[in-house]
Amino acid sequence: MLGGVMLLSQYSPLHRRYSVAEWQHRIIPAFDLDQFCYYEDDQGRPVAFCNWAFVSIQVRKILLSGSRDLIETDWQSGDFIFIPEMIAPFGHARAVVRDLRQRVFSSKKGQRVCTVRGTIHPDVGTCARKVQWFSI
Repeated sequence: MLGGVMLLSQYSPLHRRYSVAEWQHRIIPAFDLDQFCYYEDDQGRPVAFCNWAFVSIQVRKILLSGSRDLIETDWQSGDFIFIPEMIAPFGHARAVVRDLRQRVFSSKKGQRVCTVRGTIHPDVGTCARKVQWFSI
């Protein structure tokens, strides 16, 4: 699966820029804690990946402020769902969110989930952060 996630990242302008250290920091803990979903098509090709942390309200505020990134002790620090990575370069993001709502987090119906999205500006090569919320 890790190879599939790395392959997906090559089709995402944001994730293609990640260093090995960033991958270890943002992906590996989710595998260790079984806090991820990995999606393949009918031919077994990877199409999407999503992971999550259960953070405290204090950690969520810190992450949303951008003052630091997720650290190992954050991954299970509370009850609030935070999505560090959603990689869906082929247009499967809505299907992933639907699966999260209906299958993965059905017991948390009504909870607001947050993530910080990055958009690469090709003209200048910078990344703009945008906080995004959705309900389970």
